[in-house]
Order: sequence, then structure tokens, then C-alpha cells
Amino acid sequence: MFRPRSVGEAVEMLAAAHESGAAVALLSGGTDLVPALRSGERVADAVVALRRVLELRVRGAGADSLTIGAGVTYADLVGWSLSPGLARAARVVGSVQIRNTGTVGGALGSVRPAGDLLTYLTAADAEVLTASPRGTRWRPLGQFLAEGVEADGLVTAVRLARPGGPQVHVKIGGRQAAYPAIVSCAVVVDRVRHRVACAIGGVGRLPARMGGAESFAVDEVDWTTGTIPVQAARRFGDLVVEAVAGISPVLPVGPGESADYRCHAAGVLASRALARCLHPQATRATQPATTTELATDAQPGTARPSDPTAGPGAAGRGGGS
Repeated sequence: MFRPRSVGEAVEMLAAAHESGAAVALLSGGTDLVPALRSGERVADAVVALRRVLELRVRGAGADSLTIGAGVTYADLVGWSLSPGLARAARVVGSVQIRNTGTVGGALGSVRPAGDLLTYLTAADAEVLTASPRGTRWRPLGQFLAEGVEADGLVTAVRLARPGGPQVHVKIGGRQAAYPAIVSCAVVVDRVRHRVACAIGGVGRLPARMGGAESFAVDEVDWTTGTIPVQAARRFGDLVVEAVAGISPVLPVGPGESADYRCHAAGVLASRALARCLHPQATRATQPATTTELATDAQPGTARPSDPTAGPGAAGRGGGS
């Protein structure tokens, strides 16, 4: 067990272990690593514990961006007023114990397909900073998830733009308690730059952006009032369903689930998230949509996505990292 006190020391230890051919694991919160080591899913000749690296536990704000250290825990993010969407995503991760120990860097390392933080960061166009013996570099989140971190490197921080409008994160799972989400959704609206971003997690190997639905929403929003017609919010959900149906490869389905159910749930969550951000306005021929109208019944034996944030079985708790 190695216990560096700085990022530089951690990189040196990782480089030395890599050169010797030893299998090394990074330990931050340990909510994923420790169970994996105990079960034999992962094997490590050496462990580099990062809890003493205080520079990884810093979060800050610049004029246009927010930076979150890889050692920042979910509990540190809950209630963070500078990023309400991130705070909301952190609030529904696992149990209190998971939120107190799981970290941003651990979430990026474990890459859970329905991970709450990954879904939000995908919608927020986040960038990831890594450090290695070759120096530091920023990469878009999508590129980082595709390439991974170097064997002798580590994640040190995440950067995202300061909010320019409302943000919502919603999820649905089979049970409450510390169970992963079946489907998660994040919608980020930027009223300054006239942008709408939507990411869906829990369908494919990684969270996916809904480009077609985003473009549609941008054209339908009344940017002066920050509202959208009811019919447009519903159509937004339909477009998300169409996009999700085209994702390949899809994750294996569990008992009581199906690919069709996930598609349906993704559309309901997306409509609801957009509605919470932009407060749909009824036309003369249309009355305001109700909760029941925006969320139809789910299949028997599964969680109903009519309110993914409240009620038994309606807010599956994702695991931390």
C-alpha cells in the first residue's frame, strides 16, 4: 500500500509500478475497488491510496467554468449551489455511506453505464484532466471514456461550464436502497447560449447524447420566456425514444425489464426533465400536461417512471465509486 501526499508522488509511484510490470490499483473511496478485490474480479500487486492527496479534494469556480477535483465526494457536491444539476445527481447516488466515500474520480474509473454522475457530466459537456509522467492534459469526457486513463496515469479533475440556465437529473430503478438505476436522464439548458443538452444512461455501454431531440428542443423553446409548448415537450420524449432504440450494443436486461421498457422510460424521463427545466405552456387548443399524461404505465413488475424521484420503487439508487 502506497500513500502519496501529492499528485506528483502518486504519478511517480504509478510509473515505477508500471515499469516493474506490477498490477496497480488506485484507491480513493473504495466503494467499487474493495468489493472487486474481495470477489477476485480485480487483482492488484500494489494499491496507491489517494485519500491524503489534498489537491484532489478541491473544487472551485472560475469566470466561465467549474473545476471539481477527482477526490471530491458525492457528499461534498450535495447542495452545491454553483451546479444544481450536479448536486441533484450526487444527492441520489447510493446510500449515505456511499455518498460519504464515493468520489468523482472513482465514478470516472468504474464507468457504470447508468451512473448518475456520468450521465450528468455527459449532458454538461465535461472535460477530464489526467496526469502522467508525460504531463497533464484535458480531454472531452467522451474521448476520455473511449480511451481510458493511461496505465501510469490518474484522473485529477473534471471541468464543466458554469450553468447558464436550469438543470435536471432524474432516474428510475427497481428499488430504493443502494441499487443501480435502470435508466437515468440529465437535461441541461443554457438560456444564455440557447442550448439544450440531454443525456441518457443505462441503455448502452456509455451514456449517450440525444442530438436530434436537442436540436428540436432548441428550435421550439421561447428563449425570451424560457418556456416550451406542451406538444413540443412530448415530442422531445418521442425523439429520445427513437434515438435510444437505435443505440447498439445495448446492455443486457434484467428480470422484469425489457429493451422496450428502457426506451419507454427514457422518453418519459426526458419529457419530464425538459418540462421541469422549461415549464411547458399550453396552446389555446391544449390544456397543460399533467404528471399522468407525461408518464404512461410501465410494464407489470417494473418500476413505473411516472415520478422517478419519489415513492417506493421509483428511485433506484446508483452505486458510488
